[in-house]
Amino acid sequence: MSDDHDIERFEDLLQGFDHAMLVSVANDGSLHARPMAIADSDGAALSFATSNRSAKATEITMRPGVAVVMQAAGAYLAISGTARLVDDRARVEVLWRDDWQLWFPEGPGDPALVLIEVDPDRAEYWDRTGARRLEFLWEAGKAMAAGRRLSEKELSGHGKFTFG
Repeated sequence: MSDDHDIERFEDLLQGFDHAMLVSVANDGSLHARPMAIADSDGAALSFATSNRSAKATEITMRPGVAVVMQAAGAYLAISGTARLVDDRARVEVLWRDDWQLWFPEGPGDPALVLIEVDPDRAEYWDRTGARRLEFLWEAGKAMAAGRRLSEKELSGHGKFTFG
């Protein structure tokens, strides 16, 4: 596991995202990605709302390994983990958002509404925001001028870790 600073930076960056791409394994073995609104996050653990009748619910039931990726304005996050469907009415009530009404017209009591909980195994971030963006541009310019490859090791703003 990496140091606590990496985990804290990852969690700080994660708070800036309200959507992510959830990637599951389809029945034919191909990867299936779709955008999802993040319903909740706790550390690197994520929750999404879905229908228990959806393709993603079937895919997760059959093959629970998933990836979650996010990108925006110089911040990039990736999580690999295990997903499971959770039917917890009390938690759905707490997390309920009015815009979910489009997919769940019966409201938080809609029997099709379940949560996808993603328990992380690994996470990684690339932070190219603020001063780290300037650092990246500076180091990239030096590498180009020298005709060499830019190494992630030369840059701050990158971290990866596993969860035990």
